[in-house]
Amino acid sequence: MSDVAHVAQELLVAASMLIGTFFMIVTGVGLIRFPDVFCRMHAAGKAGTIGISLLILAPTLFFLDREPFVSVRGVLAIVFQALTTPGATYLLAHACYVRRYPLHDRTQLDELKEWLPTVSDEEFGRE
Repeated sequence: MSDVAHVAQELLVAASMLIGTFFMIVTGVGLIRFPDVFCRMHAAGKAGTIGISLLILAPTLFFLDREPFVSVRGVLAIVFQALTTPGATYLLAHACYVRRYPLHDRTQLDELKEWLPTVSDEEFGRE
């Protein structure tokens, strides 16, 4: 590989690591600062997926010409993250809503109220 391509590859790796780390910090701040579980899941689901994908992309790019199999595993890990994390976040949010996890006081509109039934703790054990 030429020197210019090698430098470009290292810059892409460094940029991927820095941007991914930024998104993971944003995820952590969102988990701490957001008021209820639904907002926190939004931070973890969106920024967390992008952040971890970029952090996996960095070694994938680094080993692209050295160990191609490492790059294949990196791409598969990114695809797995992209397929599973949004679905898991949705299922957790759905379970929290059905179990009547409290919404934040500033929540003005609950559009799921008429479409999605909720179950109290007493009723949950009887089904």
